[in-house]
Amino acid sequence: MPLPTEHVRRTSLSEEAYIRIEAAIMEGTLEPEERLRDSELELWLGISRTPIRHALDRLAEQGLVETERNRFTRVAPFDIGGVRRALEVAGDLWAGAARRGVAGLSDDDIALVDEATHALIESAVASDIARFARVFQHLVTVFAQFEENPSRLRALNNVFPQVRRLARKLTQQINEQPLREFVAGLTEATHRRDAEAACAAISTYVDHLVASLTRAAN
Repeated sequence: MPLPTEHVRRTSLSEEAYIRIEAAIMEGTLEPEERLRDSELELWLGISRTPIRHALDRLAEQGLVETERNRFTRVAPFDIGGVRRALEVAGDLWAGAARRGVAGLSDDDIALVDEATHALIESAVASDIARFARVFQHLVTVFAQFEENPSRLRALNNVFPQVRRLARKLTQQINEQPLREFVAGLTEATHRRDAEAACAAISTYVDHLVASLTRAAN
């Protein structure tokens, strides 16, 4: 059955609004705690109120926007504690995907993991934290795709935007030694298709990242 044209149009406009507002938040064009007024967003985006509200609801689910009914909608402030909790959830989701998907990896899948982990180390050596966050998200997402579980993928897509946003603000170098140990352990586990070893490597490294964020907050 063909979908109504108006529904398709509204969905695509909502996606466009989401992409543009999210990019402005990530780049800092829309600053933390800046008010988001429907009339101003409509003028800026050239999009009507309904798809913009759908986009803002999605951004609120991801922790990038705060809304208090009949009072305000604004860009969420930076919250290291919230990012830490989001990272913990991402780690749990990642380990779960590894537990269910690693045993069935193809050679092409393993090559994809190798490529992503190599890029992860490259970004760390270059102290490119924004790229590190993007590659890290890609690596985690790859495992959810191996598992072919769209529910896990949706959950991951909801928790990662906060992490990527904070990464743009951090300036300290990434500790390469724990990263290299993680990559070595994950590489060995995936090549052996050892799901439990992959889970252990993931959990250990995510714990390290969470501890690093905790120190950054203090």
